[in-house]
Amino acid sequence: MAPDVQAAVRDGAQHGGVAIAAAGRAGGAFRRAGGQEDPPDPVEAFRRTFAPSRRSRGDSVSGQAGAVVIDIALLGTVKIAVRSGEGATDVALSYLERSLLAALACAPGTVVSTERLADMLWDGPPPSGARTRVHGLVSSVRKRVAAAGGDALVLATDPSGYVLCVEPERVDAECFRALMLQASDAVERGERDSATECWQRALGLWRGPAFDGLRPHAFQIEALALEEMRMTAWENCFDADLRSGRYERVIPELTRQRARHPGRERLVAQLMIALHATDRHAEALGTYRALRQHLRDEYGMSPGVRVSKIHELLLRGPSEMGELLATLPGCHALTG
Repeated sequence: MAPDVQAAVRDGAQHGGVAIAAAGRAGGAFRRAGGQEDPPDPVEAFRRTFAPSRRSRGDSVSGQAGAVVIDIALLGTVKIAVRSGEGATDVALSYLERSLLAALACAPGTVVSTERLADMLWDGPPPSGARTRVHGLVSSVRKRVAAAGGDALVLATDPSGYVLCVEPERVDAECFRALMLQASDAVERGERDSATECWQRALGLWRGPAFDGLRPHAFQIEALALEEMRMTAWENCFDADLRSGRYERVIPELTRQRARHPGRERLVAQLMIALHATDRHAEALGTYRALRQHLRDEYGMSPGVRVSKIHELLLRGPSEMGELLATLPGCHALTG
């Protein structure tokens, strides 16, 4: 990973289309100006670790032959894998062990109290002997990691609780946040292509809903925050596709995302523009009507100003695409 992305992490901080490519992409070397490439990075490592069918044996970690590291994935089913020059080994964990790992991986390098862990592991009041059971789970995870060739002390003990001892960039959610931060910095510098590259790579880290399969309430706030950032990345990539005239190719993914988030007005606006640009005017107007009905039924409110303006432009008849694109907030900061 490029040094600036690594710093951001540590500080906490097939169809050719941008959004379509993001759906099947998870990293790769980040090209600098002049064609020079950075060394392999943790984003690429996650792709190889958690997509075995696409991984080559003998891959090294960040270019260091023989190194052994532990990668943790939260953006999908929670997983832990031990990577070395010989490849990657998934560590099989029980439900409670995965929950424990996720709770610690939300704040790598930070002590999480035993009481807090117990609250996240069990519904309602923790069971009798919860502290002892948490200790037993930690011990079990250590043994499983060691059996896979990793360092058992990846879970360290503190007087008040436990801490996950990995670099933040070994956790996919932290890589995701860092790439989103770098994309924001690129936007501020007016570097549209660099920002889009970061959004693509960030989306490529996802394998499903964050913390998939774990108790929804225990990780609800973290999962919602990550999902909101994920949708922002999708919408920014869709903007890039629309600016580049890839209307036809972006419609399928836009349609899927809009079905998942029927009240998300920016998605609806983007789909309306893409449909209009491909001579599907009736569908574009129908998309607005569906949004209006959804908002009325679910929230008792009407669509916002931007999507309503697009609707008005479409009702007037053929519109210049530049006028339609100018209604999207993401296009203002990335014009040129």
